Amino acid sequence: MNNGNSNLKKCGTVTVSVYKDSSNHPIFKINSDTEEVLPVSYVIEDTLYLY
Repeated sequence: MNNGNSNLKKCGTVTVSVYKDSSNHPIFKINSDTEEVLPVSYVIEDTLYLY
């Protein structure tokens, strides 16, 4: 996935898990494996909250 950019360094992973409650509403659980990608997880969380 580096598209020819061999100087890229992975700085973390954000994982989104989707669950449904008893009313069939989606529940999102967002996990970040490093502090460096926390801002990205916050953007995802805020966006999914609008869903």
